[in-house]
Amino acid sequence: MPKEKKFPNSVLIYNPKSGSAFDRDLWLGTIIDKICTHLKYSVAVHATTADITPAELLEDCLASEPELVIAAGGDGTIRHVLGSLSETDVAIPVGIVPFGTGNQLARNLKIYQDALFVDPLQRAVDIIAAGRTRSIDLGKMNGNYFCVAAGAGPLSDAILAPTREEKENWGMLAYVGSMLQTVASQPINFKITADGDVFQVKALGVIVTNVGDMGFATMSERARVDDGKLDLCIVTLAEFTDYVMLGFQVASAVLATSAPFYMRKVRSVKIESMNGPVTANVDGDACGTTPMQIEVIQKAVRVICP
Repeated sequence: MPKEKKFPNSVLIYNPKSGSAFDRDLWLGTIIDKICTHLKYSVAVHATTADITPAELLEDCLASEPELVIAAGGDGTIRHVLGSLSETDVAIPVGIVPFGTGNQLARNLKIYQDALFVDPLQRAVDIIAAGRTRSIDLGKMNGNYFCVAAGAGPLSDAILAPTREEKENWGMLAYVGSMLQTVASQPINFKITADGDVFQVKALGVIVTNVGDMGFATMSERARVDDGKLDLCIVTLAEFTDYVMLGFQVASAVLATSAPFYMRKVRSVKIESMNGPVTANVDGDACGTTPMQIEVIQKAVRVICP
């Protein structure tokens, strides 16, 4: 069994909007108790708010010179903490406590597992205590960091469609309905500049991913969080049968290799809509509009993994 790491001085940054108020009080109290008693760490707790940016919050936290930063919440919270930390010159490891709907980054790092008898909080604490530190890449879109993916088009918009209540009640199933509704959407004419190569394509969605498992589907089996590149995935969908095929495959959380995709590894990519600005999506959140200038930030942060 790996030897437990010691981080006597740590900070916990959490999103108070993750889960219901009752759930939040329960999991927050539980995780603080586990950190302080099981790991014997001293932890300062900070909540994200609408009045202070994650970068400002992290700057205040780093003033105490912690040995560990713990990020608790969904992918949005995680990306803000990791992105802000990557902007600093401080090489502090980050422990992740996944408490969102998708938990895609934690899922791809094997921190989060869909298992009936696995306590996600206890697993997260155990990994923080005895895991290994791994340097991972981040993506950056128009100045905004992402851990999982950035994209545009009806397929990307479907990720934004479920309400908070739907995600709380249905989890990943909340995305299935909105994803299937994209079969009635019209493709968009995109201009893509990928590592200097320029081309145009009519697509239902253009997604640039940093991970392979998107939770609701596998966009790219080749994607790795530490390969120094991002994966450009274009869903072309030229015929109605393609729409039907994609709908059934997304519902079963599997995208076959025969799906009408274009994929390639990229270090930088620009996505422009020839039909006027369309919504840009970063890790499930609306984030401005096209054009999107995306680049990979290699080995941006250090995360504690199994």
